[in-house]
Amino acid sequence: MYSRTPAPALRLILLLWVVLLPAASAAENTGQPPLLEKLEALAGVSAGLVREARSAQAKATPFRIAVTLYKERLRTLMLDNRKISDEKNRIPQGILVNMVRMSALLYSAAECKTGRYIVCPPELMRKLTSQQQLLSKDIDTFKVTLDGAG
Repeated sequence: MYSRTPAPALRLILLLWVVLLPAASAAENTGQPPLLEKLEALAGVSAGLVREARSAQAKATPFRIAVTLYKERLRTLMLDNRKISDEKNRIPQGILVNMVRMSALLYSAAECKTGRYIVCPPELMRKLTSQQQLLSKDIDTFKVTLDGAG
């Protein structure tokens, strides 16, 4: 009747909650700037959402909730980024713009509903995948820049 294992979309929401909440405290222990930890966690969430959308098995309601959580965490990250006075520790504007683009694409994916599942057209899937790759590349470059500055 009921399965003991949560549905993939529920697992994604739980992953969001587990990954994003402790990110700030983990950053204090690693010596990395706290925003970098949040940025990497948020990038991981977007990658998970892209995988869910590509699977065509993501349930619509949990997926939409996860996309909204992503947007809110991105908003918090951007506000925290503004508070940093040292320019070299800030997340570059280009990365933030790419994350906003990812958010917009994820919102588009959240509207691709066939029945109870998210099923997107191939062109949107290509855009999502391309944006995720661009975002990963930008974050890797930023991490190298921080390592060289530190």
